[in-house]
Amino acid sequence: MFEHLSTDTVRQKERLRYWRDLVCDTFVELDCESQPDNFSGELRTVAVGDIQISTVASVAQRVRRTRTRIAGSSRDTFLLSLQLRGSGAVSQDSRTALLSPGDFALYDCTRPYELRFDQSFSQVVLRLPRETVTGRLIDSHQLTARRIDGKRGVGLLASSFIRQLHEQLDNVDDLSLGRLQANAVDLMATALAEQTGGAARPNEGQAIIRQRVCAYIDRNLGDHRLTCEGIAAAHGISQRYLRKVFEASSTTVSDWIWSRRLEQAKRDLADPLLAHVSVTGIAFDVGFKDAAHFSRAFRSRFDMSPREWRNSTLSYKPS
Repeated sequence: MFEHLSTDTVRQKERLRYWRDLVCDTFVELDCESQPDNFSGELRTVAVGDIQISTVASVAQRVRRTRTRIAGSSRDTFLLSLQLRGSGAVSQDSRTALLSPGDFALYDCTRPYELRFDQSFSQVVLRLPRETVTGRLIDSHQLTARRIDGKRGVGLLASSFIRQLHEQLDNVDDLSLGRLQANAVDLMATALAEQTGGAARPNEGQAIIRQRVCAYIDRNLGDHRLTCEGIAAAHGISQRYLRKVFEASSTTVSDWIWSRRLEQAKRDLADPLLAHVSVTGIAFDVGFKDAAHFSRAFRSRFDMSPREWRNSTLSYKPS
């Protein structure tokens, strides 16, 4: 469902207050500072389930998410801002990401942050459920407010994908939109792993290694030989050190692998393009070797069987 809102529909002296209300209703509760005598802004939003993609275009302003605002809020999400026009700054967790067109950054709505725009600008903003982000970024709190260069490497692929997804929303059905959103987050996670190594402070080294390992695991989920030994060798570290860097996140390498396999299987079972593949085939494709083990693990994680999940999300009913 699309919604298009603009300050042009209200009187000039009411526009800034109207804009604050729009932003709070669309994203999270915020304080917004700007020049009220010449303020203007426009917001286009599409929401399907827990997926929301918006385009924001406005004049110079400063936006803050304060502890007071957080205390009065129940929203538990992440936002990803992709700069389209002008420049912007995202500040959180003692870091600031300076964004030019094509760049993007992630920030957590449960902790204070500030957005600053010194000139007119436009952005694409994705509102992402916490579980969607934390399921792919094991150390999300270490990766907020980090500029991802949208002009090179995976950052360019992710930036282009998000922009094209936004431009084609009219032509994408609801089920496909959920799958494409997952792809966008996977690209973002890979870009963070690729680009943040050089920007990390020394005490964040383990977090960066974890992120690179997580990206490697996602690329190799279907490989039955995906083991602690093989992962450590691929990254030039010892198995002992690999286990150590995961300990800080209260999980083990093996638990993370199985968690990611279950998440991938859940997405694949809901994918209409894979409706012809059996539940067992889906399980084997993501690295499970035993159908009964997969079914038990899936039910334990998601409170329903793989077949029940597929039937609830697809009009297709497998035989």
